[in-house]
Amino acid sequence: MPSPIEQVQSGVDFSQQQISWEACDPGFECSEVAVPLDHLNPDGQVFELALIRKAGTDNLSPLLINPGGPGASGVAYVRDSYESLGTEKLRSNFQLIGFDPRGVGKSAPVTCSDMNLKDQVYYEESGFPLGSDQDLEVSKDLLTRFAASCQESGFDVSYFNTQQAARDMDVIRSALGVEKLDYLGFSYGTELGATYIALFPDRVGRFVLDGAVDPTLSSGESTVNQVAGFDKAFSTYLADCLAQDVCPFAGSVDDALQRVDELLIDLQKTKLATQYDREAGLTVALYGIFAALYSQASWPYLTQAFEEAFQGDGSTLLLLADFYNDKDPDGGYLSNINEANTAINCADERVAPEDFAMVKQAALEASQIFGKYFAYPELGCLGWPEGRSMVALDYTVALQVGPLVIGTTGDPATPYQQAVSLAKLLSGATLLTFKGEGHTAYGSDTCVNDYVESYLLGENLGSAELICG
Repeated sequence: MPSPIEQVQSGVDFSQQQISWEACDPGFECSEVAVPLDHLNPDGQVFELALIRKAGTDNLSPLLINPGGPGASGVAYVRDSYESLGTEKLRSNFQLIGFDPRGVGKSAPVTCSDMNLKDQVYYEESGFPLGSDQDLEVSKDLLTRFAASCQESGFDVSYFNTQQAARDMDVIRSALGVEKLDYLGFSYGTELGATYIALFPDRVGRFVLDGAVDPTLSSGESTVNQVAGFDKAFSTYLADCLAQDVCPFAGSVDDALQRVDELLIDLQKTKLATQYDREAGLTVALYGIFAALYSQASWPYLTQAFEEAFQGDGSTLLLLADFYNDKDPDGGYLSNINEANTAINCADERVAPEDFAMVKQAALEASQIFGKYFAYPELGCLGWPEGRSMVALDYTVALQVGPLVIGTTGDPATPYQQAVSLAKLLSGATLLTFKGEGHTAYGSDTCVNDYVESYLLGENLGSAELICG
């Protein structure tokens, strides 16, 4: 069979292409789907999206999955996490299909030519006082050069926006031969799912949106929301730590916050030694803290990291930062999630110059400890282009089946209120509230699992709010 690109180049419509699954990683099958770089002008450049499914599941109903990011690989997620993805009930009833969205993983990935620049962006400081003219000058120069190094080859990343990616999902739906798409999206995957709903309401099947993003928030509002979310989650962690027999903090939560604030301020000027051939400064510490707040199961590692840090050792903070940044222990990177994340976010929207001061002040007010590190919105998209071929979206379109929207009350990355807002926004949506900590809930709580699987298997859950935890 001709490849998907050969098919469309020979005149086959994108919606009519035939895909062929072949054995790839042990126990899995892989395939590709051809999509236009610009769906609104499809006669231009074409590339392929990577797909994966478990071998032997071709007789099951397809369920498309996105793990979030933006920038996370759905292929790697399904391949590496299959046995823990949801529950056995999900895996025995659905053909779970992971895909790499455009710009991600194996789908025309955003590729940066200079890994030294990437290391500087995600691991180092300027050497000047935070927010000083010298600090901002060095940061602007570094970020601009890094962005340029990620656009020396490949496709125009202005087309790597969420609307184009949602249109890609409809090509996948067509290639799979289903009239309505069933979908499981986590975190940013909920924004991608909501975008699909707005673009193709008549093709929406059962959509589960876990760790919900409110797509109507501006870029600045989203940043401030996340700062507040991490601040709340961090205070909850500290309260839990103080209640344990062993904790590197003493006194009240405010006392602990003050001690961490002092540590981070010290790390603006100095670095911690580690057991490895790298040091841990402010950037490492922030990424390390945030990484551990995504799951309550990681809190003990954060406690260990602080115990070490107060003794002058940044080893565990560095390991947590490496996990957050998907950095290879051998020195490289395991994925392109960071550069894809920036390219996609900046193509979708960036803070307007007239809003810089407002966002800075709001970030400072959202978190006394973290706000100061998010108070420079002018740096976020330096060197990255704005998105092209995007249209105004109506998320309130009528749906035959309303989506299931899941929010976790202690979610640091996508604060709970966004799930409440999304459930109100989408037609016929049911809100499932998980009273707990961490980012996303499906797969980690029996009550949530039961509701998700009942919904996906056809049960009408009604419009009343559901509560777990």
